[in-house]
Amino acid sequence: MKFISIAVKDFKELVRDRRGLFFILLFPIFFMMIFGFAFGGMGENNTPHNIAVVNLDQGTINSTGSNVNYGNNLTAELQDQNYPQNNDVKLFNVTTTSDSNAKDLLRTRTVDAELVIPANFSDSVQSLINNTILSSTGQTSSANKITSTITISGDTSYIGFGVAQGTLVGYLSQYQQGIVTAITGAQPVQYINTSVQSVAGTSSFTEFDFLAPGMMVFAILLLATTVAAILTREVESGTLLRLKISKMRSFDLLFGGLIPWSLVAGAQVVILLVVAILLGLKWQGSVYSILLAIVIGIIAGIASISLAMIIASFAKNDRQAANLGTLIVVPTAFITGSFFPLPAEYVNLFGHSFQIYDILPWTHTLTALRSVLVYGSGWSVVSSDVIISAVLALILFVIGVFLFSKTRLGAES
Repeated sequence: MKFISIAVKDFKELVRDRRGLFFILLFPIFFMMIFGFAFGGMGENNTPHNIAVVNLDQGTINSTGSNVNYGNNLTAELQDQNYPQNNDVKLFNVTTTSDSNAKDLLRTRTVDAELVIPANFSDSVQSLINNTILSSTGQTSSANKITSTITISGDTSYIGFGVAQGTLVGYLSQYQQGIVTAITGAQPVQYINTSVQSVAGTSSFTEFDFLAPGMMVFAILLLATTVAAILTREVESGTLLRLKISKMRSFDLLFGGLIPWSLVAGAQVVILLVVAILLGLKWQGSVYSILLAIVIGIIAGIASISLAMIIASFAKNDRQAANLGTLIVVPTAFITGSFFPLPAEYVNLFGHSFQIYDILPWTHTLTALRSVLVYGSGWSVVSSDVIISAVLALILFVIGVFLFSKTRLGAES
């Protein structure tokens, strides 16, 4: 019955390593929560469609002589529309913006679709109203029939666009129907048309093109697990303490280790880009794009290594550091959107709306890498994301140095 003795021994070791047992049990819970949040809606059956509205409508004069802008009216109704079967959930998350910015939001899949309201939209709605009233009274309309076309644009290879544009087409039909039935109860004549277009440069993209930069960010995030284990091992062996006795500051020790690992992150971007191209990535860009992507990767690497310092501050040994690193890194990769886009969750701060995922530097890294490598964007497009990512990485580094110095290397002299 030797196997019983072995079983008892292993069980005792498992119970003694409470942190390890905690990681084993908690890790699947994190996965379940992430997938439930992404695909199950955390208890919600419906999620809003993210759309960008570009209102070019010039307005018109209605029958009473007042200036009206039906484009503003349509935008407001889109913002207020709820799901019929769930009045607590908005049908659309509406971002009003310019056409150029809407295209950028489409390329990064921040929004699912762009809706462009044409300049003569109010004229067509007023024409619809006038002619409907005349027809309902049996009069022959002498007014010209003015029609307008609302354009719905997006990445036709993206399932989010397919669902959003179908919902928009159906809603616009109801919008026109509502105008007419509110007046006479009659069936409308088609005055408002819709046109679905593909955003230039996206029609040939596949899901892999969108996911490849996410794999790069995930690889860079995995550095946190490796570096955390190495830092913990060097603390246990006394290597870092001996270096510290030589009057080197903790900042010097940790910043010195930051440099080579950051370069590894930059190299990962290049290596994975080559592999992705061989696997069919439709790369857009030039040598400049690669250099810019390397810089972005290095910034993400700094953030990952800073995270490693924080992890190593609380791990007792390298095995715990690896377990804790995996527990944090994998859910973080999901939250940043490396594998699939997550539902938009906004918070209001100082009068501005932010997505809760924006507090993570890797979220901005991913957005910038997608823009540079997939869509061939330059510095002018990604500068804000790169700067925000760099600032957040610096904040993480300062926190990492402080925690690691205090918990593992002792107070500074």
